[in-house]
Amino acid sequence: MIAITPEQTAILEKAPTSSFRVIAGAGCGKTSTLELFSKTWTRHRGLYLAFNTAIAKEARARFSTQIEARTANSYAYRSLNIGQLGRKVQGRYMARDLWRLEKLLGSKAGGAPDVVLKTLSNFLISEGSKITAVHCPEPESRRNRDIRQFVAQAYKYLVAFEKHDFPITHDLYLKKFEREQKITGYDYIMVDEAQDLNPVLISILKKSGLPIVAVGDPNQSIYAFRGAVDAISALDGPCLPLTQSWRFGEPVARMANAILAHHSRKPAHRLHGNPAVKSRVQLHRKGIKPEHSTLVLARTNARLFEGLADSTRPFHVLGGVNDMVQEILAAYNLYQRQFQPSLKPEGAALEYASWRDLENAAEGRDADPVAKRLFGIVEKHKDTLDKKIKTIQTLYRGSAEDVSLVCSTAHKAKGREFDAVIMLDDFLSPEEWSRRRMQFQDRARKTEQEHGSLSPRLKTRLKRDLDNCDQEINLLYVACTRARLTLSLPEGLFEFWKTV
Repeated sequence: MIAITPEQTAILEKAPTSSFRVIAGAGCGKTSTLELFSKTWTRHRGLYLAFNTAIAKEARARFSTQIEARTANSYAYRSLNIGQLGRKVQGRYMARDLWRLEKLLGSKAGGAPDVVLKTLSNFLISEGSKITAVHCPEPESRRNRDIRQFVAQAYKYLVAFEKHDFPITHDLYLKKFEREQKITGYDYIMVDEAQDLNPVLISILKKSGLPIVAVGDPNQSIYAFRGAVDAISALDGPCLPLTQSWRFGEPVARMANAILAHHSRKPAHRLHGNPAVKSRVQLHRKGIKPEHSTLVLARTNARLFEGLADSTRPFHVLGGVNDMVQEILAAYNLYQRQFQPSLKPEGAALEYASWRDLENAAEGRDADPVAKRLFGIVEKHKDTLDKKIKTIQTLYRGSAEDVSLVCSTAHKAKGREFDAVIMLDDFLSPEEWSRRRMQFQDRARKTEQEHGSLSPRLKTRLKRDLDNCDQEINLLYVACTRARLTLSLPEGLFEFWKTV
């Protein structure tokens, strides 16, 4: 960072004796500003909660010695003495865990395994101790109640993990911490990436009773599907902006601002590019070979697979290839189960129960773009899919330093930056998401006129659809702002750029 801006000065002048929030645009030096803040107020002992372990480790090397940098999970893990239990800690519960729970508890879950597990997951990341109908995605009221009763029983058993040898998940012990303990021993808490906190983390922050310095960008909220909510809005205190990006020049900033202009909640402040950085936005043409510090970016795992299916040279994928492979296998499994109904599910869980459901979702103007890609991949490669997956796994390299081709989905590229970014053609334009939002609203108005009101179920579905439009606009914004110097766009987005 070259100089301290007036916006940063305003933040540094705020004493950590009361809560406030910082809205920081992409590349606007939020972590550097927090570092300066920690070194300005050295008489105050603070806890810095980072989004992941790598960020926490970096902060420990940069921040004032009066700051302890951790993730929320590591803080809870230590406070609850999980390590002394000598127990397995895993990412999430699986169907095999559910079947074992049914035997241990002597009762049936009352619903499909994915619905029961989703209900448990939704509860673990929520605030409070009550399991409600909202936590359970089962639409039928009686089954919804039965599933919730089972999950309540299962949680009571699982959370007493000192008394059994069942696996513990990170969400489980964090929930236990939220219900039984609180953060103490500090004068204030700094929390980074506040737009990606889930309700249980917000509850932990509030229960601490400490001043909270929350920093984030509501328009980089892209994990609502995992239960994340915008803590910037949920927490208290005045808002201060950071709008000067140090990462990219004005052309990329202009593209970012144009994308966010289509959001239902438009930002209060525009993003400003760095005058010292000569960025450019251009049309991506086939045959352009990635150079050093170039990221090839896809919206979906399916599009990433399409791009790599015929690759003959080594590549690196941010976050690895397992998620991509599992998603393709799940779609292929649906295809195979047409002919072998007894075939056990394989791959990641999809929201489609059958191949027919996936095919229906892939059709029409408003088709689900992910379903459309998955359907096309299986139809095109079904006879050679195993071979192509093995080739991808063979060509994948674990380090970006070993290859010239680095790829990612937009979600996994968050927090990263590259000199050049090439965006593939599975991103819909912000104009398309605006059109879909209006279409959802028009349908709701028509239904309301015909029936007098919307049912609770339709209201929930409308909110989900509208929120998804904003999430996709956020994802476009995140994708474009990964570029420092060159942003190469597919034809649809380049046509949008020409109107900016």
